[in-house]
Amino acid sequence: MADLTSSALQQRLDGLTLPDGARVWMYTANRVLTDAECKSVQTALSAFRASWAAHGSPLRSESAILLNQVVVLAVDEEPQIATGCSIDASVAALRSLNEAAPTLADLDVLDRSWVVYKEEKDALEWKRARLHDFWAMRKAGTLTDDAQILDSTLTNLGSVRQEGVKRLADSWHAHMW
Repeated sequence: MADLTSSALQQRLDGLTLPDGARVWMYTANRVLTDAECKSVQTALSAFRASWAAHGSPLRSESAILLNQVVVLAVDEEPQIATGCSIDASVAALRSLNEAAPTLADLDVLDRSWVVYKEEKDALEWKRARLHDFWAMRKAGTLTDDAQILDSTLTNLGSVRQEGVKRLADSWHAHMW
């Protein structure tokens, strides 16, 4: 079952108004962003989304930044499906986010080796670790089955809303050893 009790996480998800079936891509940044940097990233994403199209048809899309470190890009594919070229354009826009503000020069949201987690359900602090370090912590017993994982592999907005956060035991990470 989802643990979306973190008010910051829930608030950001509530800001996304596309239907549950909207396609989603989630990208974890290589570091936690400041509030000002989040605003710069969101401004850059809004500018990109204003002209984002597939075969000349505009894409109805939204974006959010969860926990100051996870960029969510969502597209309602009911009116127009995101095509290969439009997805490539989104990746190019994400790659260029480090140009949105001088303090973002080191930003990388395309490195898929980050895991965002809480050590237990009631923990207040979300942490991050490289995948190999995360698995090592699990193997060493530092993380239990009750650790909470932000699942960045989900592909539709409804899944993110309902099961975006899950117990380690219920995530794909549990099957990695």
